[in-house]
Amino acid sequence: MYEELRKNKTAIFDEKVKPVMEELIEYGYGYTALANALNSRGVFSRWGTPWTIDSVKKTLKRLELKTL
Repeated sequence: MYEELRKNKTAIFDEKVKPVMEELIEYGYGYTALANALNSRGVFSRWGTPWTIDSVKKTLKRLELKTL
């Protein structure tokens, strides 16, 4: 039950953050630049914390997106 709830919350988060990630990737941002841009925009990670390179990598993998 808890796992299903967590997956649903993650799916909702992914829907919200995917357009932002796609927009930033179009500018050619790498992992560090993506983390910095998301943090400066006030967009927090899935857990409500600032973005790190690792959290960007994991989110991009989950969203099946790639950057430079």
